[in-house]
Amino acid sequence: MIYKYIFYKFYSWACEWYDPFAPQITATLILSLLPLSILYTILLLASYLDIIQFSMDYISSPFVVAFIVIFISLVIINQIYFFAYNNWKEIILFFRKNDISKRSKIAAYIYIIFCSSVYFLLFIFFGYNF
Repeated sequence: MIYKYIFYKFYSWACEWYDPFAPQITATLILSLLPLSILYTILLLASYLDIIQFSMDYISSPFVVAFIVIFISLVIINQIYFFAYNNWKEIILFFRKNDISKRSKIAAYIYIIFCSSVYFLLFIFFGYNF
């Protein structure tokens, strides 16, 4: 339920702000990027603690390739989940008519804020070089 609500929030934000033509696809792409920020944080912490040698300096490094493979896998899984398994239109209509519990909303917003702040802080302020 929380994952569907997160999809709904990104769908509604995409409709309002930047993608009025295909917000359902944009929402699934954003949902595919969010878990990568958690994985990036874990690997970065492990690197700071000298558990692993984490480096994303060049495009052919194993970590970059792994991130790309994970992202493509998540996109495919999200596309299947929201378009083949669940009807994305029914999810949107359900959340427009019904409301979810306050705990579920808080959990969804914490997940969105944490993942977004990881991208914002690590990639913008610490200067990630592509």
